[in-house]
Formats: sequence, structure tokens, C-alpha cells
Amino acid sequence: MKLLGAALVVILFSPLAWGQNSPLVLKDNDRVVFVGSELVEVDAQYGYFETMLQARFPKAHFTFRNLGWSGDTVWGDARSEFGTQQDGYQKLVDEVISAKPTVLLIAYGMNESFAGQAGLPHFMQQYDKLLSDLAKTGARIWLIGPNPHENLGPPLPDPAEHNAQLVLYNDAIATLARDHRDGFIDLLKSMKLSASAPHLTTDGIHFTTRGYWSFGQTMTAHLTNTFAYARQHRPEQLAALESLRQLINQKNREFFYRWRPQNDTYIFGFRKSEQGRNAVEIPQFDPIVQKLEQQIDAAKKSLPAPGDWELSPPAK
Repeated sequence: MKLLGAALVVILFSPLAWGQNSPLVLKDNDRVVFVGSELVEVDAQYGYFETMLQARFPKAHFTFRNLGWSGDTVWGDARSEFGTQQDGYQKLVDEVISAKPTVLLIAYGMNESFAGQAGLPHFMQQYDKLLSDLAKTGARIWLIGPNPHENLGPPLPDPAEHNAQLVLYNDAIATLARDHRDGFIDLLKSMKLSASAPHLTTDGIHFTTRGYWSFGQTMTAHLTNTFAYARQHRPEQLAALESLRQLINQKNREFFYRWRPQNDTYIFGFRKSEQGRNAVEIPQFDPIVQKLEQQIDAAKKSLPAPGDWELSPPAK
């Protein structure tokens, strides 16, 4: 990413949250766990959101775990692998509980929205069950609504009908957040799309690099209740923050190898009789992740003041 010599960042968001009326403040030993489908999983490859959150709390030693799984739903479909849907759901719940979150960010609804009005009651029932099962973590919980479907023009289809469906599911998630006294982040209202380039998605739904930057801005602003400010940053400040992001991306890669090792069917699954002996190597990623987290702590504590500035936006 080419750094801009100076960046003027202006954020003008309107907060919308149920239940969680006070801004998120992260302190030592907090564990932020981010769970959902592809939006979440791919976010770990860019690291903008986590970087902005780490920079906002430079003195706090907290950890961040991305448990996103592409194609997943509130039923845990993608996590079932060779098992049943119930196996996938139980895996989803067990993974989140095992991560021991003190802050839990949950992003579902995009995949489920394609079922339209007919699928809405079933979605709400299952999401309600998921929230009840995850409440035992004792974590502060925020629900993240689906992002808008961007209109990129022909030959891609007009997203108007799908956006109407997204509104239905977004409103349902807001209702669940209110009922469970959880926070709610409304991406449909917060992520304003422009008809001109640079666009935020590659196909209307999946974010570009700039899309993930904008998503990180939106998430951090909502969680920390910083909705209107402007900062101009020197090149050395932007370079320091970009270095922090690169460390975070490296940590996320190592954690992914630990959490979802390649050929896990042979290591932990029904074919472990063939290569299960290699399972002893998987925990060896833990000290690598911990060392990188120590480097992240050191890097953010040495960031040039002020601590409430943002990464320079990527070109596209």
C-alpha cells in the first residue's frame, strides 16, 4: 500500500445502538472475538479494523481473535465440514466459548438474507438461540448488521431487490440486539456508498481493500463512539500505523494456521489415522502468535501522538 504524504480523515457517522449505551473501552487482558462469515474471515487478511482498534487503546494489552468462516450462517453450516448442520452449530458455539471473549462481535445476516421474507422467522429464531447460547461467555456483545449491496451497474444485476431484503434482516438483527440488550452496528446506514469510484466492493457484496478500510473506520467509530472528528497526520505517523498493520496481518496468518490447519481432516478428522501424528505440531503456533502480540503491544505503545488518528485510505 502506498502511503499518502498527509491525510485528512473526516468521519461523520450517526450512532445506532441498542443495549450497549456506553462506548467500548478496552483494558488489559480483554479478549476481542470477531465471529461471522466471509466478511469477518477476509477482514483478517487486511487488518484495518484491528489496527484502528489497537491504535485507539495503545496502553491496553488486549488480544483479538478472528473466528470468521466463509459461507457460514447462524446455523454454523460452513463449520459442519463432513458432519451434520448440528455438528457445525455446536462447533461454532464451542469455538467462541473456548476463545474466552470479554468482547464478542457477531456478524451474520448477509448469506441468510437471500432467503427473503420467507426465511426471516427461521433466521430470527436461530439467531436468538445463538445469542442465548453465547451469553454464557459473559462477554459484552455487539451485533453487526449486513453491509449494503453496492450497485456497480451492468453486467451485474440491479441490487435493489436484495437491498430491500437486507433491510428486513438488518431490522431483525436490531430487534434481537434490543431484546438481548446487546450493541448493534448498522452498516446499511453507516457505510455510505458512492456511485463513482473508488467502489467499496468487487461484485456489490465483497469488499475491496478500500472497502475493508472503510469497514474498519465504521466499526471503530461505532464501538468507541467517535463519530465526528478530523485529523491531519504526518507521513511518519502514517508509516508507523502501517507497520503496526503489517504485524497484525502476520499475527492473523499464524493464528489461522493454528486454528484451521491445512488438511485438518487428516490431522483431527476421520482420516487422522493417516497423519494424526502431526497434530502435536499445531500448538507450536501458540508461542509464535504470542510473540507477535508482544511486538504489536510494543509497536502501538511507540506510535507517535495523537492516538485517535486513522490509517491513510488505500487508493482502491
